[in-house]
Amino acid sequence: MKTRLLPLLMALVLVLSACTKTPAPDAPDDPAPTAPDVSEVHEPLALETLSIEFTVGERDADALLALQKTFPAALTDALAQQSVSVGTVEMTFGVSGAATETALESGAVQLAFLAAEDYFLYRNGEIVAVEQCEDTDGMRSLLVSGVAEPRLTEALRAALPALAEQLAAYTSADAAGVYTYDEAAVAALKAQYE
Repeated sequence: MKTRLLPLLMALVLVLSACTKTPAPDAPDDPAPTAPDVSEVHEPLALETLSIEFTVGERDADALLALQKTFPAALTDALAQQSVSVGTVEMTFGVSGAATETALESGAVQLAFLAAEDYFLYRNGEIVAVEQCEDTDGMRSLLVSGVAEPRLTEALRAALPALAEQLAAYTSADAAGVYTYDEAAVAALKAQYE
């Protein structure tokens, strides 16, 4: 009987010892902090020179000269807020859309403010922003980048709202007041010129 009782006692001791183990602490209600989303982190970008050109068209020459005095510093400051440092902003004016397109294609200009009709003749560079107009059928201007640098495009799109007041002298009379990136507006413009 003792030989039968001994295995039963050992089994009972093992069961009791398993039941008396300290349970693991409950998981906290708050999840553990995670690393920041990489897409939200702005990688710094440094540009020695940023060359931009505005097409003159029928715009007032005095307003454009005033823009030339204030816009480079405003653009530099707005891009700095997006972790893009620019050493010098060189700003020129093209006598026509075709001249600005040529400068963009040759690399003499990195950014160009163009009428949509001028851009869609040649389609050089990437559309960064569209001048938002109150009249959906009205002429729109575009900010076009000839730089294959997605980080610069992203920074420009984020910086443009801060530049609306500076660009007021350049925007069309029917403009809603700012250049923004709107996929629907870009698609509608492309459809008009295809």
